[in-house]
Amino acid sequence: MKKIKISILYVLSIHIMALIIMSLQRTLLLLTNLQHIESVTSKASWIFSALIRGIWFDNVTACYISALPLVVICILGLFNKVNKIAFNSFNVYYILIYTVVFAIGFADIPYFAYFFKHLNSSIFNWNEESSTTAKMIFEETSYYIYMGVFLLVVIVFGYLVFKLSNRLLKLQQENIKGKEYFIYIPTCIVLAILCILGIRGRFGYNPIKTSQAYFCNNSFLNQLGINPSFYFLRDVIESSKTHHSIDNVISEKDAISYTQKFFGLYPADEQKSPIARYIKAESTAKDMNVVVILMESMSADLLKVTENGKEITPFLNQLIKKSYYFDHFYSAGTHTNHGILATLYGLPALFDKNMMKNVTIPLCQGLPNTLQEQNYKTMFFMPHESQYDNMNAFLLENGFEEIYSQENYPPKMLKNSFGVADDFLLSYSLNKINEKAPTSSPFFATILTVSNHPPYIIPAKFENVSTKPEFQIVAFADDAIRQFFADAEKQSWFKNTIFVLLGDHGKIVGTQTYEMPLSLNHIPLIIYSPAFTDMPTTVSSPGGQVDVFPTIMGLLDRSYMNNTFGVDMFKTKRPYMFFSSDNALGCIDEKYFYTYNFKSKIDGLYEYSENSSDNILSQFKQKADSMNLYSAAMFQTANYMLKHELTRVKK
Repeated sequence: MKKIKISILYVLSIHIMALIIMSLQRTLLLLTNLQHIESVTSKASWIFSALIRGIWFDNVTACYISALPLVVICILGLFNKVNKIAFNSFNVYYILIYTVVFAIGFADIPYFAYFFKHLNSSIFNWNEESSTTAKMIFEETSYYIYMGVFLLVVIVFGYLVFKLSNRLLKLQQENIKGKEYFIYIPTCIVLAILCILGIRGRFGYNPIKTSQAYFCNNSFLNQLGINPSFYFLRDVIESSKTHHSIDNVISEKDAISYTQKFFGLYPADEQKSPIARYIKAESTAKDMNVVVILMESMSADLLKVTENGKEITPFLNQLIKKSYYFDHFYSAGTHTNHGILATLYGLPALFDKNMMKNVTIPLCQGLPNTLQEQNYKTMFFMPHESQYDNMNAFLLENGFEEIYSQENYPPKMLKNSFGVADDFLLSYSLNKINEKAPTSSPFFATILTVSNHPPYIIPAKFENVSTKPEFQIVAFADDAIRQFFADAEKQSWFKNTIFVLLGDHGKIVGTQTYEMPLSLNHIPLIIYSPAFTDMPTTVSSPGGQVDVFPTIMGLLDRSYMNNTFGVDMFKTKRPYMFFSSDNALGCIDEKYFYTYNFKSKIDGLYEYSENSSDNILSQFKQKADSMNLYSAAMFQTANYMLKHELTRVKK
C-alpha cells in the first residue's frame, strides 16, 4: 500500500506547511498590533485562544484547497495512475493557489494596521483609481518588508513542494491489486469525510462562520483568529448579493435632508453621522436594571386569541394591565436579526438584507454599549448556537460583555435545531442574572426566546389549550414568561428593574387583508417596573422597535448620544411608523396603511382601521406621497450610514 501512503503523505505535508506559514502570518499580525491589547488582563490565555481559533480557520482554508488533489489522487490510485505527471500538476496547483492565499495574508497585515479590519471587498472600489492605488502602495516604503517576506515565502514554499514530490516519487511504489482495494477504498472514503469535516469546520447545524473567532470583548483578539483569505472570500460573496433598495424613490442627499429636518437637525459634516444628536437628561440618572425579553414571533394579534373560551396569553394580558403598553407598535422587519438590530441599536431593517451577517461587523450605537459605557454589566442570552446569524461576533463587538448560547447549556436540554426551550432558557437566564446582581453596578440583560418557531416542541401540559399547535406553543411561551416573573419577583433586584417585553417580529394570525400582512409587523411592547407608579398607561401613537433605545434611556433619566432612528415615545409623537418585509416597505398612522412592493412595483393606500381592502391611493394621493417620502427617506438614510460606517459616533 505504498502508493496510497505516498499520496496521503504528499497532501498532508503540503497541508501542514501551509498551516505553518499562515500561523506565522498571524503571529506577525499580532506583533504589529500589540498596542490594541495593552489593557487586556488575561493577555496570555486570550492570545492563546485567538491563535488556536486561527489554526482552526486556517485548517478550513487548507481543507478547501486540499479537497481537489485528495479526490483526484484517490481516483487515480484506483487505476494505478499516480505518477510524476499527476504530482507535478498538483505542485503547480498548490503553488498558484497558495501564492494567492499568502498574498492576501501578507497584504492584510498593513491593511489591518491602517483600517483595523481585514482585507475585504471594498478594495474593488479602488479599481477606477488603480494606477493611483498602485503608486501609493509602491511609494510606501514600510510595505517593502511585507512584499519581500511574501516573495521569500512563495519561493521557499514552491521549492519545498517540488522537493517533497520528487523525494516521494523516488520511493518504491507498488500497484494496488486484489484484496488491497478493500483497504484502499475505505481509506479514501475516510479521508474524504475528514476533508469535508475540515471544510465545514465544526459538527454543528451550520458550517463555520467568521463569528466563531469571536470570544471576548477585545476587538483585535476577536479578529486575530480569522483567516484573511476566508474573510476576504466571505465578504466578496456577501457583497455580491443584490438587495432591494429605494434608490429610485429618493436620492441620498434628499433623504438625509428630510431625515435631519424630522429630527430637528442641521446638515452634518460628511465625516459625521447625519442624525447624531446629544440627548441631555432632565433629572438625576436612575441606577435601575434593564431586562429585555425579545419574544419569538409574538404578534399583537396573538394576545387577542381565545381557545376553548380562554386566552392563550393570560400572563401577558394580565401584565399589560399594570404596565406601559404600546398598542400601535411595529417590528422593523420580519426576521429575528431585524428585531435585534432595531430594538437594541435603533436601526431599521433594510428589507431582505441581514446587516448582522456582514463579514465586516457594523459598529452600532444603542442600549448595550451606551449602558456599558455608563458602568452597566451587559448580558445576552440566546437559545441556539452562538454563531447563528453571526450573532456572537456582532453582539461582542457592540456592547455585550457576556453571551450565553447553546454551547453553555447541557446537551440534554436541546430540543431541536434552534436549541433550548423557553422555560429552560428563562430559568438559566435568571440564575446568571442572580450571579451578577449583587455587584454594585446595575445590569442590562437581553433574552431571546425561540419556542414559538417551528418545529414546535409542545409539552403535553399545553396540548389541551387548543387543537392547533401554533396556539399550544404560544400558551407554553406565555407560561414560561409567567414562571420567570414569579421567580424574579423573589429576588432583591426585582423592584429596581425595568422589564421590556416585545416581539422580535410578528406572525401570520388568521386571515390577512393586505399583501403585506400587518400581523407580521404588528407586535406588542410592554414595559413594566414595580418602581413606576403611573401604570397602567396605554400609548396609542405609532411607534416601533427603533424607539426602544431612546424610550428606555428616557425612563432611566440618562444623557446619551442618539445616533439612531428612534425617539422617546413618551416625549415625541411620530406622524407615521415605517417598517419592511423582505420585498416591501410599509408606513402606517392611526388610520391609513401605505405599502410599496419592489417586485410588483405596485403601491397602495388602505384604511386599515376599518379593515378595508380597497386601494384608495388615487383618492388620497397626497397622503400616500407623504407616507412614501417619510419611510423612503428613513430607509435611504440608514443605508447611507451603513455604507459609510456612520452607525457609531466616534469618540
